[in-house]
Amino acid sequence: MDTTVYKPQNEEIQIRLRRYRDALSISGSMVIALSVWDILKLFIGFFLGEETIAKIIGTVMEQSGSAVIGTEYEKVVNIILWMGFLLIIMMFSVVALLYHLYIGLNAFRTGRQTVKGEKRFYLVLAFLSALFTGIFIIVNIFNFITAEDSSKNVELAHFIMEVTAFVNYIFLLYSADKIRKFEKAGGETR
Repeated sequence: MDTTVYKPQNEEIQIRLRRYRDALSISGSMVIALSVWDILKLFIGFFLGEETIAKIIGTVMEQSGSAVIGTEYEKVVNIILWMGFLLIIMMFSVVALLYHLYIGLNAFRTGRQTVKGEKRFYLVLAFLSALFTGIFIIVNIFNFITAEDSSKNVELAHFIMEVTAFVNYIFLLYSADKIRKFEKAGGETR
């Protein structure tokens, strides 16, 4: 009879490290996905929402006191305003995407252990994003309670997405902290 005791190759700390690294990489991917959703939401709001670009430009044209509707001057101003609004929206979208892409890719790479060097700045940005998302949640709660219009379903959907983003940022920060602690405890480095 063989009395050999089975010893697993993986220690508990290595198993937990893998679990938190996987969670960090998934949270990083989620940051990118939620960023794409935010950009789509922005475009949907400006093209299909209550305050569309067309309404905003129409209001600007009315307030500017253009003389005759349909003149060449008005058409040129209308085109310039459209291009200006679209350029601003595109620039904002690119900056937002790059910001979240930086956080998400660094979290993903850190979780998959493919990051070159020690990158920690993405955690500062993730903390700031979690902080601002928490503030937006509080503001949305007050707006949801005090709103008298019929757009409560849209506000509820935005609220759910903000809560999802907040939980994801918190989980990202928690996973990164746990990885750091387990690496120190196990004497492991990146």
